[in-house]
Amino acid sequence: MSKNTPLIDNSRFKTINLTIILAFVVVIGRLFYWQIIIGNSKSNFSQTSKLISILPNSGKILASDNFPLSLGVRNYKLSIYKPNLKIGLDELLNKIETINPGTTAVNTSQIRNLQNQNIKWVTLSNYFNQNQKQQLNIPGLEFEESVSRFYPEGNLAKNVITNLETFYRRSLNGKTGFSLSSIDGTGQVLLTKRNWRQSEIDGQDIKTSINRQVQQILEQTLIRGLSQYEAKSASGTIINPKNGQIIAMAYFSSDTTPNTNVPNVTDLFEPGSIFKPLIVAIGLDTKSINSDFVCTDCDRPRVFGQYTINNWDDTFHPNSTLKDIIKNSDNIGMSNIIQKIGLDNFKKYFHNLKLDSKNDIDLMGESVSPQKKYYSDIDLATASFGQGLAVNELQMIQAFNTLANQGQLVSSHFNSEASLTSNQVFSPETTNKISEILKYAVENGAVKSLKPKNLEVCAKSGTAQISIGGQYNDSNTIGSYIGFSPCSAPKFTMIITINQPQKGEWGSSTAAPLWYEIAEKLSTLL
Repeated sequence: MSKNTPLIDNSRFKTINLTIILAFVVVIGRLFYWQIIIGNSKSNFSQTSKLISILPNSGKILASDNFPLSLGVRNYKLSIYKPNLKIGLDELLNKIETINPGTTAVNTSQIRNLQNQNIKWVTLSNYFNQNQKQQLNIPGLEFEESVSRFYPEGNLAKNVITNLETFYRRSLNGKTGFSLSSIDGTGQVLLTKRNWRQSEIDGQDIKTSINRQVQQILEQTLIRGLSQYEAKSASGTIINPKNGQIIAMAYFSSDTTPNTNVPNVTDLFEPGSIFKPLIVAIGLDTKSINSDFVCTDCDRPRVFGQYTINNWDDTFHPNSTLKDIIKNSDNIGMSNIIQKIGLDNFKKYFHNLKLDSKNDIDLMGESVSPQKKYYSDIDLATASFGQGLAVNELQMIQAFNTLANQGQLVSSHFNSEASLTSNQVFSPETTNKISEILKYAVENGAVKSLKPKNLEVCAKSGTAQISIGGQYNDSNTIGSYIGFSPCSAPKFTMIITINQPQKGEWGSSTAAPLWYEIAEKLSTLL
C-alpha cells in the first residue's frame, strides 16, 4: 500500500452495515406482522373489485298476430361455496331439492365432491329459473346467469324460427352490459364506494309475416302427404303476392336426422312443367309470339341431332293454341316457343326473375345453381319445360309470383318491417293473358276435378325426373304444383313439392291434391 493512501475508518463502515441490516429486519418484520399475524383477522374486511356481466333482455320473434314464436328466458347455474355456508350441507341440499326437484339425482358426483373436506367449491349441472333463484337467497350460494330460447308453439315452424334466430342474432341478443363494484371479503357490494357501470342494450323484437293458422295447416297437410305418397320429402311455401312476405314455409322428410337448414332455400331441383308459364310470359312480353300463336309443328316429335323431344304421354296435339299447350303440358309446343324467344331473351329474363342469384331472404344457407355458360340447341329446348336447370323452391315461387302481381317481382322475406324491393319484369298486359291461360288450363285440364267450385285458381302442375349420375331415372321424380288464388287480386301464391313419391309419380296426382286441400282452407283465412 502507498504511504500516501489514507486508512479506512473501520468503525464508520461497521455502523453503516449494521444500519442497513436492521432496516431490512424491520421491513421484513412489519410484512410478517401484517400478512401473517393479523392477516386472517383482517381478511373479512379487505376490499377488492368484482366485474359483473349484465345480460340484456333478448328480443322475441313474433308471428303476424304478435304472438311470440321464440323468446329469451333467463336460466341460472348454481355454485356452492362451502366456507361461506351458514347452514348444514344436508339441510341445504334438502332445501334445494324441495325448490328444484330432481337436482340431487342429476348431480350425484357434484354432491359427492361437496362431502369431500378438501373441495370448497362445486357448480351444479342443472339450471334454475328466476323464481327458484330468489328462494335460494342463502349465504354461500352464487348464481351465474345465462339466456336460452323458448318456443311457446313447440315445433311449429321450428327449423325456420331457429334459422331466423341465427340470421337476426345480433338484433335479438342485444348488447351485454358490465359493472365494476367494490366488495368486501364476503363478496357483498360496498354501497359506500363508487361503482362503475356500462348499461346493457336490450335485444329487438322481430315481427314476422308467419300466420300461425296457415303454418299449422301447411305442416299438417305435408306430414299427411309425406306418408300418403311414401315420399322422400314434402315441402311448401305460401307468400303474399303483393309484398312477397312469407305467410308459411315448411319441409318434412322421411329421414328423421335433425336438420337445422331450411331445404326450401338450400335444396335445388329441376322445376319441370311448372316452369312453362314463365316461358310463355317471356314469349308474349318480348313479342316473340302473340296471344294467337298456334303450334303448327305439334303433330310430330322435334329432333335435335341425336335427341328427340316428345310429350310426357307420347301423344301429339296438332295446331295447339297457347291455352292448349299449357293445358296439355305440351313439350313440343314449348320447345317451339323458346326457339322463337331465342337464347339472349331467355337469359335476360332468367336473370331479371332472379333465378340465377340469391334472393337476400332473411334465412341462412340459400343455395343457387351455377350459371350455365353454354346452351346447345337441345339445352335451350329442354329449358322450355324446366329441365336441365335447377332452382330452389323460394326462387321458383318468387319468379312465378310475378304472374300474380302484374309482372312485378317482389323479394320474399319474413320480417314484416323490412323495406319492399321490387322490379318490373313483365307488363301487366302479359300477366293478364297468362292468367287467362292458367285459369283455362285448371278448369279444363287434368286437375279440374280437384278444384272446389267456389275457388278461382290460376296454377300449373309439373313433374321432373331426377338426374342420378348424369342420367335421368323414370322411377325418381319430383312432383310440384304452383299457383295463385283468386286469379284477379290474388290473396296468396303457393307451391307444394313432393320429392320421390313411391305412390303416384305425377305432380297432378300428388302435389296438386295437397295444394287444393290447403287452398280451400286459405280462402276463408286470408
